[in-house]
Amino acid sequence: MTPRTSLILLLLACTLFVAGCTMPFAADNQIPGTANISAPESIAKYKLTLAQPGDSAQLIKMDTDVYNIGEVVEFVITSEKNHGLSCTNDPPAFSVRYQKGNGQWLTRMGEENPAPGSTLKLNPGESTAPYRFVTTGWAPGRYRIVSDCGVSREFLLREPVTVTPAGMPCPPAGNALPYIRVNPVSDQYAGEPFTITGTTSLAAGEELRYSIFAIVSATSNMTSARLVSSSTPVSGGSCGTNTWSVAGVIQVPGDYAIGISNSANTVSGIRRFSVLPEARLTAPVLLPVKTTAPGITTG
Repeated sequence: MTPRTSLILLLLACTLFVAGCTMPFAADNQIPGTANISAPESIAKYKLTLAQPGDSAQLIKMDTDVYNIGEVVEFVITSEKNHGLSCTNDPPAFSVRYQKGNGQWLTRMGEENPAPGSTLKLNPGESTAPYRFVTTGWAPGRYRIVSDCGVSREFLLREPVTVTPAGMPCPPAGNALPYIRVNPVSDQYAGEPFTITGTTSLAAGEELRYSIFAIVSATSNMTSARLVSSSTPVSGGSCGTNTWSVAGVIQVPGDYAIGISNSANTVSGIRRFSVLPEARLTAPVLLPVKTTAPGITTG
């Protein structure tokens, strides 16, 4: 076989087994004593780094140090030392540990102390194939990847960030005139607290003045005497519609009206309502005791 033929065959072999020519390990996670679990590739949507407890963390290459629960964690181990990196297994094994609230580290995945196997040495610049694992069902907190190559790196798992959907956009503001509206008022009872509410296009914080008048019976004429006169602030709303409210108690039954306006008395609203006599409690009705005919019982 000529040297040229040997070179062509060697190039062909490397083309067919490219993973073996470029990476010393298989691409799937290798955890001694367990079945291989394939995981999808990790797609880091952000890049955040954590302060690591040791210098060896830089030999574990990750896209980010912060993941959402359920995402895929992916890493490779790269030798950057002049004398290479020694591993106690071929391919190297790893475990994942998590930190409890008291600071104790417990194993979450893999073997804490894997038995040594065939040793492996990574030459400077060489890397392992990607290791991947899925974090679905894991608890949020701090985790640590520990490799039998004598390196470790910590990362955080957090709850997925929930995005609050934006509210419906407000309709375009027109040239509508300013207004104050009084919401319908249900019948009230004398001596009981009540609240009257309404809406307005006036700005939040503006003071509104209101008065409550009695209405002459069987007419729509209001008396000149005001039962109460005061003010209430406008509260912020949405899309230019703000709110206001008034609370009070009326002791005398009858028909009444509330009038409300801005301080300049250029915008106003009015609403009629009724106050009913105080509800009286009716005495309980005692039903006669039911008797049964002799010799008949009921269950």
